[in-house]
Amino acid sequence: MDTSSKKRTNAARMGLRATMADIAELAGVTKMTVSRVLRHPEQVRPETRGRIQRVIDELGYVPNRAAGSLTAGRSGLVAAIVPTLRHSLFADTIEGMSDVLAAAGFDLILANSRYRTDVEESQIRALLERRPDAIVLTGLTHTREARQLLRNAGVPVVETWESTHEPIDAAVGFSNRDAAHAMTLALVELGYRRIVFVNGPIETNERARHRAEGYLAAVKESGVALLPIEVVRDVGAIRTETGARVLRKIMRSRPDVDAVFYTSDVFAVGAILEARALGFNVPERLGVAGFHDLEIGRLVSPTLTTVHLPALEIGRCAGELILNRLAGRSASRAGRELPFSIVLRESTRPAP
Repeated sequence: MDTSSKKRTNAARMGLRATMADIAELAGVTKMTVSRVLRHPEQVRPETRGRIQRVIDELGYVPNRAAGSLTAGRSGLVAAIVPTLRHSLFADTIEGMSDVLAAAGFDLILANSRYRTDVEESQIRALLERRPDAIVLTGLTHTREARQLLRNAGVPVVETWESTHEPIDAAVGFSNRDAAHAMTLALVELGYRRIVFVNGPIETNERARHRAEGYLAAVKESGVALLPIEVVRDVGAIRTETGARVLRKIMRSRPDVDAVFYTSDVFAVGAILEARALGFNVPERLGVAGFHDLEIGRLVSPTLTTVHLPALEIGRCAGELILNRLAGRSASRAGRELPFSIVLRESTRPAP
């Protein structure tokens, strides 16, 4: 075996430990040329670029971006914490954010808080050890320690999915209060008079609290029956079965209810399926409404009336806020409120 072959064999055995120096030696070029191929390939002659790329492929070389970022003072990472990775509740937001950040050369890393502020705090600590260039959070409710960590981190922080004039750093979302208020009034206008709202716990989730406030305000304004809010404590278990179980409970204890407004489309779809099993006609006997406008609500029969949320736009705006912060184009605290809309479908009565 000649010297070149031995070097290739030894370097290949190193796998991820292969260095730019190994590639440069095997390709017969300088480290600077290898670096240029990795960062600005258009600046290297096609023949040389091809030779270097063949060596990279042969070794399975993966660039050490963390080491390369030391000089630039950036990690190239943006961290995002969402309450759940189940279904597609936050998928559009993640996609919108990823599209904007990837186009600027940033990678997105995700963590799941399971709707718990203590878990979120732990994840913030762990993520900050990775030295992200920015952090994106869901909601405005965080522990005191988490807020202090974020203020001390010295990186852009964007809170999402709720509007506020007093963010930690920046925020983009919509008014959960106004959205629940509008959906409740829409149900009243469609002729429903005994409407139950199914919500998550409000103690550690301002989005749930604001939705409850919106529902209660609409009921008071319209003069319809004020019924107790049904609270789903295990919001981490966002499944259709949960919506079905809650509907059975409601219809046993309050059989005169004529509409149920769920804080999640996933729950609402479960209710539609369960209503059919129980023999309740949807939408005449029982109206069902959701929140989010997920694809599952457009596929169920009857299709689901819901609140359409600007999930994709939230992600894109969060990404743009981060890029503006990092580029020094925006230094003051900023909040942006996006519009929502009511989508009337087959699970509620036709408009009069």
